[in-house]
Amino acid sequence: MKKRIESLEKIERVHSQMHDLAVWRLAALNRERDELVENHRRMLEAMTSGVAAYGAPAAAGLRRIRALEREIAAAEAEIETQTRRAIDQGTRAKLADRARESVEAKYREQNQRRELADLIERSLRNPKSSSA
Repeated sequence: MKKRIESLEKIERVHSQMHDLAVWRLAALNRERDELVENHRRMLEAMTSGVAAYGAPAAAGLRRIRALEREIAAAEAEIETQTRRAIDQGTRAKLADRARESVEAKYREQNQRRELADLIERSLRNPKSSSA
């Protein structure tokens, strides 16, 4: 039973680390998306003001804006996928935690029963003499 608890603790630790990694990756993806959105905003701002709004610079700027929009859409899709992964890993970590807790509870119960049985057995073997 003790080995089973140790195994479940290892499984729980791995799932917890995988969940932490998924959450970290999700945060990194969100930062990347935010940078893309900020670059997109700046490009739009540059396109609407000054010399970049006309001629060849305008065409290059428009291509860059479209590329940024594609990158933002790809980032959004990746964030959605990573969010699902993080939730799945969190669920697995919680299930592993509950399984470990369940086995630990059974182990404690077995130990308590064994200790109680030993106590009863000792008390039956060594009856106290009464002086009445």
